[in-house]
Amino acid sequence: EKIEPEQALKIVAQETFLKPESVIEITEDRSGSEYRGRSLPLYKVESKNQDNEKINVYVDPFSKKIVAIRSTQWRIWDFMWGIHIMDWNERDNISNIFLKFFSILALASALSGIYLFFNSSNRRRAARS
Repeated sequence: EKIEPEQALKIVAQETFLKPESVIEITEDRSGSEYRGRSLPLYKVESKNQDNEKINVYVDPFSKKIVAIRSTQWRIWDFMWGIHIMDWNERDNISNIFLKFFSILALASALSGIYLFFNSSNRRRAARS
């Protein structure tokens, strides 16, 4: 049975140290969202911590469980992850063309570095003899 939005506010107040302020029901999936990968619908409870930092808490209205907590620190991590895997929109696709290209370039650079290291070592030994 689905809970009411006011109950989601109570769950966040009871289960966390956050101060819940408002609640929004999410019924449509958005690309690159903070709640991506979760079943919908969800309640997004906008909260603040002791430092007045905005923190979103996502509550499943059927299981009555907190399924995600998203803070500024998480948003920075998520942004850096998107840069790392070169997927700036979804942040889930590790099979994109940019990542493949730069992976092959890194492999070629490493192999050429190994070749040059051993090739120059052999030349130095030959010059000493």
